[in-house]
Order: sequence, then structure tokens, then C-alpha cells
Amino acid sequence: MAGAGGCSKPDGDAASPRPRLNDTGITWGADYPRGVNRDCSATIDATLLPDGEKIAGDILSQQDCSHGPDTTADDADGAAGFAFRKIGRKGEPLPADARAWQCVLDKNTGLAWEVKQPTDGVYGNRGKHDADDVFTWYNPDKSANGGAIGEWNSRYDQCTGYIEGKPPTYCNTGEFVSRINRRGLCGFSDWRLPTLEELASLVHFGRSAPAIDTAYFPNTKSGFYWSHSPDAKLQGRAWAVNFQFGYSAPMPRDNGRHVRLVRNWEPREPEAK
Repeated sequence: MAGAGGCSKPDGDAASPRPRLNDTGITWGADYPRGVNRDCSATIDATLLPDGEKIAGDILSQQDCSHGPDTTADDADGAAGFAFRKIGRKGEPLPADARAWQCVLDKNTGLAWEVKQPTDGVYGNRGKHDADDVFTWYNPDKSANGGAIGEWNSRYDQCTGYIEGKPPTYCNTGEFVSRINRRGLCGFSDWRLPTLEELASLVHFGRSAPAIDTAYFPNTKSGFYWSHSPDAKLQGRAWAVNFQFGYSAPMPRDNGRHVRLVRNWEPREPEAK
């Protein structure tokens, strides 16, 4: 990316990610009637079967660990079939052992993600990307908000830069997106709230608390993160993903929840800052 950003053109992996779904990250098998293994194996323990029950045959081939990219992954770019690339502050690809990075490119899905700063239990003292900060769900766009605007959150100091009486500083998802895009992140100014499907693609079901690859997404909280997707049935709710165990649920829009922004990765010039 010569010129505006002052950085080199991304390599082939970063410039041309292949859009596809991530696997689950589950690399272990389960025995019957109980038991979980460290590897992808499975056996039937006849001594534990209820009286009169008989079962035989293959109980492994349909288990998750037997299918998909996580069966052959070498974990070079992410655990269990995930394929990530660290991205620097100007949008430049970084090596896997880089100690500081601001964004992550998912080479499977073609999405770039915000990386949060360390958590210490205090709102707003780590900058705009503080992992502790929470936001209410707010979207004034009638074509995309599911019939309800959400919660403006003018009262609570729950994020970096909040100033009472100044709406651009309020701790809601709409204002947070605007603040990030005014300054830019990793050289770009088109960040947005992810859809439910996009956010759920980061879940690593082989891990918990948090259910994500922390080598690339450190400081992830084991709680709910907002998606852009409104609840189709309840106007006062929107969908969120819980990164303690990886499940999704519709949450009240006036709840303070975490946010991780996303953008579609394109090999174009970052904007000069």
C-alpha cells in the first residue's frame, strides 16, 4: 500500500483472503455414554450402558472433530483451523510473533476486526479501544434498526471520553462507530458493528472464558458483545454473542455490552492520518 499510508503492499494471504466459514474449533471426541477425550477419538464403554442396552459401530465419524479445517490445522496462523493475520496501525500485515497490533484479519472470512486494549476493570482509561468499555445498542437508521432506535445512553459514564451533555461522546454503539471512523483504525474509516453471523464466526467452541483465539484477540471479555442484528420479534432487543461459551441471545438494547468492530477487508490504500 504505497503512498497515503506509507506502508508496503500486503502479501498474498492478507490481500486476497478466501471468503468461507470458520470451523468450530472442536478437536476432541466424546465417548459413549460419557467421557470427553483429549484427541479426536471415541469408544463405547459397554460396562456403563444401562441394563439391556446394546450399541455398537462407529460413533466418531459424525462428531465435529472428524470434519472440516480443524482436523488438519497446523495452528500456524490460529488455533484449530482458524487463520488470522495481525495488522498494524497503518493497515500493514505483521508477522505472527508481533507483540503489538491493532487489528486482525480473518483470512477465512475476509473480515478485519478491532483488537481491544488490556482490561483492568475500569471504564475508559485505556483509550477508545478499552476492553472494559460497554455500550448500549443504538441505531437511528429505520431501514436497519428493526423498528426501534434503541438506547441513546446519555447518563452513564461507561466508555472512553464520555462527557455529560455532549452526545458525540455518549456510550452507545452508534456514537462509538462514529468516533472510531472519525479518527480511523488501522488506516481505514469504514468500521461498523458486525452482523450476528459475522460476530459468531469468531467463536472458538473448543475453548471457553473466553471462547476465542486469545493469541490474536487478547483482552476479550467473557461476556456479551453486540451485533448489528436486531431481534425480529422483540423490537426492544438486539442479538449479541457471549464469549464465555460462544452462544448467541437477544438482549435488551438498554443493556451495557461490549463491542468489537469489523470491516470488509479490501486491498486498497489506507486513508492518510
